[in-house]
Amino acid sequence: MTLISLAACSTAPQRIEVTSKPIQKPELILPGVDEVTMRKIEWIIITEENMEEEIAKWTAGGKPLAVFAITAQGYENLGQNFSDVRALVQQQQQIILAYENYYKAANTVLDDAEISRQQEEAKDAAEAAQGNTSLVDRLNPFND
Repeated sequence: MTLISLAACSTAPQRIEVTSKPIQKPELILPGVDEVTMRKIEWIIITEENMEEEIAKWTAGGKPLAVFAITAQGYENLGQNFSDVRALVQQQQQIILAYENYYKAANTVLDDAEISRQQEEAKDAAEAAQGNTSLVDRLNPFND
């Protein structure tokens, strides 16, 4: 009776093996950004003193004349608007850079975790191949 009790206690519990399979990480695909090439703009300031001369210059040869005018405040607002657009573009560039850094760091962490998992799996397989058995298992006459 004692022998049966000892034999029952000495059997190793069934080993549960958990494996994982690496997942494919989605790639962040961002469209390319067009380069902006600014076109030349010619500004002519028309004052009371040069108005007739400028009109004569621009209408020479039968060309139609159109005048676009902007107030001093409007010109200041135009400059501030361009400044705001420039600041927005810089903010967007920083956001894109933050996403890029995030994905690079996430990929590094995931790759390191996968390497660690593979190393642990290889270590476990090597230990299992060596046939590490306990003293009780070796002394148990009922084991094959």
